[in-house]
Amino acid sequence: MKTPVAILGATGAVGQHFLSLLADHPEFEIVGLFASRPRAHIPATSWVASLPPPPDLEGRPVETLSVGAVLASGAKAVFSALPASVAGPLERELADAGVAVFTNASAHRMDADVPILIPEVNAPHLDVCPPGRAPLVANSNCSASGLAVVLAALRPLGIRAVHVATYQSVSGAGYPGVPAIDIMGNVLPHIGKEDDKIVAETKKMLGSVQGARIVDHSMEVAAVACRVHTAFGHLEAAFIEVEQLGDTASAVALLREFRGHEAAWGLRSSPARPIHVFDDPARPQPKRDVLLGGGMVVSVGTVRRAGNTINLRLLVNNVVRGAAGGSVQNAELARARGRI
Repeated sequence: MKTPVAILGATGAVGQHFLSLLADHPEFEIVGLFASRPRAHIPATSWVASLPPPPDLEGRPVETLSVGAVLASGAKAVFSALPASVAGPLERELADAGVAVFTNASAHRMDADVPILIPEVNAPHLDVCPPGRAPLVANSNCSASGLAVVLAALRPLGIRAVHVATYQSVSGAGYPGVPAIDIMGNVLPHIGKEDDKIVAETKKMLGSVQGARIVDHSMEVAAVACRVHTAFGHLEAAFIEVEQLGDTASAVALLREFRGHEAAWGLRSSPARPIHVFDDPARPQPKRDVLLGGGMVVSVGTVRRAGNTINLRLLVNNVVRGAAGGSVQNAELARARGRI
């Protein structure tokens, strides 16, 4: 039997990706679409997702968002693409009312009882959600999601420090996004709060569950985030300091062989291999590789190793793996674990 679900913030870029991913999902049935600024419908001409729109899109009404309206829809779980300012109180109210919340918003990511979940990386973190209550589960910052998958693969080497520079697409700013006059032919060298989010969330995701809380990983993380003129996909250059010495081939082998936590293996949204390593030094590229594995595969290239430092480029689909697809995968894990 399918779980009835609702999408909050359905008219934005991430909300539209939720629509595509959930339209024919065998485990979930969409029973409500909500937005703080609703439209009578979402015109196909304004579709801004990188995935194709559902065939019956025009017939789906979008309702004004409120806790009462969501509860009246009969949804047992919601997928939230709301701005953090709206998501903060509303998501807590829904969870307290017994509705499971899977959110792309940053409002609750650092709350003690909210895991920032990537099933391949930290499936046991779901256990910090209080038992007997509807879970509130966050997916990470879009850049941090790809970085965390790569770090999880290299975790056997003992990670001491990570320095990362991100080249983030305009879709990461949401819809309607960055003004064209600011970004056309340009690079914006600062994205508000982005550096700090990558640092804090990466340490939390790679941390360990001790009792009923998550203890951050001890590694040092430093991040610099830039906005570039690409549509989808965040490219990142990472320098990873590890404890164990080795050669480039052994690091590449860890990345290629990584499957992640076994709890993720049977989930519909999980790719068989979460990481694809290119031999071609000109890859990955957002234009060519952003939809690998339906957008859930993290692409890696130009892996080099000198002493204790591994440097590489990685590409993550910011609106699928780093947003809507990550939340859907989290809901699949929660459902498999009997939490919804």
